[in-house]
Amino acid sequence: MELQRLNMDSSWWMNVGGISFILDPWLIGSEIDVAKWMNEQWHTTEPCSIENIPPYSFVLVSQYYSDHCHPNTLKALNDKIKIVATAGAFKRIKKELPNKEVILIPDDETININGVFISSLRPNRKMDPIYYSLIISKNEETLFYSPHGFTLTEPQKKKVLEYNYDLLITTFSDFRIPRIMGGHVNPGIENVEYLNQLLQPNKILNTHDEQKRGRGIVMKLAKVVFPDYVSLQKRRDMDFIHTPDYQIVKI
Repeated sequence: MELQRLNMDSSWWMNVGGISFILDPWLIGSEIDVAKWMNEQWHTTEPCSIENIPPYSFVLVSQYYSDHCHPNTLKALNDKIKIVATAGAFKRIKKELPNKEVILIPDDETININGVFISSLRPNRKMDPIYYSLIISKNEETLFYSPHGFTLTEPQKKKVLEYNYDLLITTFSDFRIPRIMGGHVNPGIENVEYLNQLLQPNKILNTHDEQKRGRGIVMKLAKVVFPDYVSLQKRRDMDFIHTPDYQIVKI
């Protein structure tokens, strides 16, 4: 398994079981949620350019929010490359980018894309924010991607525990805004510990922890605690790998 950050937030190039794809690409300009007055953010570190992404066979989008489902980036990608998306992202892409080929991953189901098995795990919530997690597996290489953390239902636990995990990719940030605006957006280290204990992954990478620039109501009201990477690397209960640049990492 090989991985490369495409930005310092939550965009990745991955090679799982010999098949390469990109995940949640936001590589151009700012991302906006609802409106600029509500939330607009920019990367503090320049992302990898689209031209420099290693070869990939499809694009995977885990959430419909603009820092994962970024229309300008998706528009700039090759139209011949299909996009695979969870339910909310699927609807958004079909509406905003009708010329793109989009394949739906139904909630709590698994699909096969080029021999890669992708499972969409929907949280047990009826209202936003709804943050999905993914199981991605091929040829006995398996990772769990959870950019906003996750708490599994009992049926989901049974499905999840069918796999042995080479890698857990999740957020270590604690990000809170008023409940009416989304509440506990990133659940912090306690959820990392929960997922680590449940999944028993060989390695852990962090994602969605960039200290971005921003403006709007969300940024004014947000209370954020970012991870301490030095302390994380000293922990004995998890094998944490710090990835501070855009080098390819082999797992």
